[in-house]
Amino acid sequence: MTTSTSTDHAGDIQVTERDMLGALELLAAASPDPDELLVLTDEELLGLAGPAALELLGGPYLAQDRIDAESSSAAAVRSLAARRLVTVSPEGREDEGEVVVGDGDPRERAVQLDRRLAGAITLRRIPEAMMTVSRTLAGGTTVLGLYLFPGGGVLEEYVTIDGFHHLSLPTLDALPERLAVFVDPFESAHEDGAIETVTPEGPIEDYRVEGTRSLAVLTSITEGAGRQATFFGTEDRLRVLDNGTIEGDDAERSRQITDVSATTLRAILEDLVPVLVDDETES
Repeated sequence: MTTSTSTDHAGDIQVTERDMLGALELLAAASPDPDELLVLTDEELLGLAGPAALELLGGPYLAQDRIDAESSSAAAVRSLAARRLVTVSPEGREDEGEVVVGDGDPRERAVQLDRRLAGAITLRRIPEAMMTVSRTLAGGTTVLGLYLFPGGGVLEEYVTIDGFHHLSLPTLDALPERLAVFVDPFESAHEDGAIETVTPEGPIEDYRVEGTRSLAVLTSITEGAGRQATFFGTEDRLRVLDNGTIEGDDAERSRQITDVSATTLRAILEDLVPVLVDDETES
């Protein structure tokens, strides 16, 4: 049986004042070149936050048929407790304060998380916008997730092929460069080319470029809107396909594709980063 830091009702999210304080403390520690904050496994995330924790970026280790997810997650939570990142006993817990998201009594939580860990789990639950990049190389597929918040806050999560989730806290202005390194791992971007129009015969996701060594699909999502682009890295060039909006009328199947230089690549990625308005700044 998994142990969730939220309420006992599946799909509910409960965030307390203590959780939020931990999240804000993490965002305040952002750096253009951040050190690694935490590394969590598929099993730990499942045990701490339930199946929803792996829905977006995946859980490649637990996805294997030979792995018993339930027993693995229970063992993972026990390991976290041994490292004093999780407190199981009601004695010695800090006051959670009021519930700021969701409902229920936080005193009924099965465990209490170390405040830094609680902050990281909270940031994964309440982003205002998201960016995800699925990158396929010869060795397999890895995923990069960016959780975005008003005021420039960012939580970055890199998921390896064996189910390790590496968390860090970059600054917003560092994202184009970090994304460029991820979508162009072989530094294939050299020169800008002419924009071409292509009309894929099948789904846009199935479009391919001959000689591709790295394939990255970037999805940028804000409330009510989404955009997507695909990056094809070959031996000597990086091609960018504009997949268009995620939802909407797809009657027009033509898409634009072009070769890009390193400078243009960063400009494209900067444009794809969602812009969030800080309510305090707006007022």
